[in-house]
Amino acid sequence: MKEYRQNSHTFSLAFWAVLCTATAIVLFVHSHKIVSRALKAEEILAGVALLMFGPAALAVYIIRSRAVWVSVDHLRGIVVNGTRTIPWEEVYRVERRRPRLRSESGPTQAKPWSLDSTNLAGGCAEGCLIGGSEAFIVVLILGAALFVFWLVFFALVPLLILPLLEVFAPFGDRIRIQSRRGTLLLRDLSDAEEFMAAVALRRPITEE
Repeated sequence: MKEYRQNSHTFSLAFWAVLCTATAIVLFVHSHKIVSRALKAEEILAGVALLMFGPAALAVYIIRSRAVWVSVDHLRGIVVNGTRTIPWEEVYRVERRRPRLRSESGPTQAKPWSLDSTNLAGGCAEGCLIGGSEAFIVVLILGAALFVFWLVFFALVPLLILPLLEVFAPFGDRIRIQSRRGTLLLRDLSDAEEFMAAVALRRPITEE
């Protein structure tokens, strides 16, 4: 049986942990060299906070994904951690709340960068900016500006900002399974659509 773990944002959190650790190192090791003074309490607290919300948060996220996972047995029920089974007849309700800030579940993805979509050279081929160095500079500047725009809004935001908001704030994908034995809450489940499709064969799904 396939295992579904709560780890769909591991890559984004790992990248975030690297950024937080590097920034904390600068605060602890190099800031007094830059400004020629001892560390202030604010800098120490900021460094500790970065380590907590960076590598410490990643460690907790990985531990959670290793501590609780599920699989689907079409005959017996939902298998938790490979050992405990929630029989289908004991499942009262399965609720699904999709991510609040995007339409798809699972890891966020950056939209591919394509200079062709900008049509920078379309008019120039017809004679608007033919052959001059000024035309090349204008196209280069516009291309660089569009690349920065894509990098911020179509790469940084979906690959870093949205996953962080889904992990640290209640905006992410959540699946709640209510049964006679209690409630099982799953967040950021890998291949959530496949898991829900398998569950829907035996129990109806309520979506918020």
